[in-house]
Amino acid sequence: MNRRGWKIGELARRVGITVRTLHHYDHIGLLSPSSSTEAGHRVYSDADVRRLLSIISLKRLGFSLREIKVLLSDAAEDPRAMLQVQLARLDEQIAALTEVRAHVQRLHDHLEVGGSVAIEELMAVAHALTLTGSPHFRRDEVEQVRQKYLGLDPAVRRELFETGRRLVAEFRRYFDAGIAPDAPAVTALARRWKEVTGSLLPAGEPLTQAAEQYYRDNPDAGLLYGMDVDLYRYIKQAASRV
Repeated sequence: MNRRGWKIGELARRVGITVRTLHHYDHIGLLSPSSSTEAGHRVYSDADVRRLLSIISLKRLGFSLREIKVLLSDAAEDPRAMLQVQLARLDEQIAALTEVRAHVQRLHDHLEVGGSVAIEELMAVAHALTLTGSPHFRRDEVEQVRQKYLGLDPAVRRELFETGRRLVAEFRRYFDAGIAPDAPAVTALARRWKEVTGSLLPAGEPLTQAAEQYYRDNPDAGLLYGMDVDLYRYIKQAASRV
C-alpha cells in the first residue's frame, strides 16, 4: 500500500498515460484525487489507482469515457456487471479477428498454389486488422466494410484503391492551396469522392463520426493515402454540399 498517495506526475509515469489525460478525467468527473498531503496537495489513493487501471482496461476494449463512467458506477453496485460487459466486448473482438484470420488464410492458400496477391489485398488486410483492433468502430461497421470490399471483383478493388489515392491527392492540392471546400472544382471532386466511397462504405453519420475520431486519435493512420484529420474534415465539408 502507498500510504503517502500518488502525485499526478508520478502516477502518470507509472501507468503510462499523460498528466493532461489525468487532468481531463478529473475535469469530467471520471477520476479525481481523493486524498491530500499535509501540505494540501491533492494525491491519488490506492483506491483511485485501482479505478484508473479499470478505466485504462475498459478504454483499451473500445469503451468511450461516457460508457466507462456508467460501467464503473454499475460496478460499485455489482462488480460482476463490469466483468460481464468486458467479456462480451472481448468475444466481439475475438470473432472479428477470427474473420480477418480466415481472409488471411485464404490469401496464404492462394499463394501456396502459385497464385499472386496484389499489394492492395495486403493493404486491405492491414487496414482490416487496424479497424478490428480500433475502439472507434463497432464490429458490425467493420464487417459491413469488409463484406462490401470482398464482394467486389479484384480488378475493381484495385481500380477503386488507385482512384481513391488520386482523389485524396487532388483534395490535398486544393486544401494546401487554401481553396474553399465549396469551390466548384472541389465540389465536383467531392461528387466523385462520394461515388467511390459509396462503393465501399455503408452510409451513416455514426460511421462518419467514428472515422473523424479515428483520424483525430491516429493522425498517422491515413498517411499511406495522404489523409489526415484536417484533410478529412475538408473532404467532409465539400461532400456535405453534394
